[in-house]
Parts: sequence; structure tokens; C-alpha cells
Amino acid sequence: MINFLKKYFSTEKSIGIFQSIMLILFLFSFFFILFFVFSKSKKYYQKISLLPLENKDKKQESI
Repeated sequence: MINFLKKYFSTEKSIGIFQSIMLILFLFSFFFILFFVFSKSKKYYQKISLLPLENKDKKQESI
């Protein structure tokens, strides 16, 4: 599969356009993820960080 892509893109004349589109998509997804991470409150991440411990404690209590 990779050899096919190498052969195809080595003969492609407009490869610069493809690279530009991929760069824009990458940057868009990167900034979207950063926005998503920083838009959540600190309280949300504290609650999520305790979930594995809560599950373990509940299992021990039930035994």
C-alpha cells in the first residue's frame, strides 16, 4: 500500500496542494483538540482522575 502511494505521489504534479491540504487539516484538528482540553474546567479533570480509584474502592467494599 505504501509503495503504491509513493509511486502515485512521486508522479503527481500537484503534490504541493495535497501537502497544503493535509497541513491545514492537521493544524485544524490540533487546535480543536487544544480548545477541547482547555475549555473543560479543572473540576472536570479532578473528577475524571478519581474514577479508577472509585471503582477499585467499590469492588473492595462489596467483597
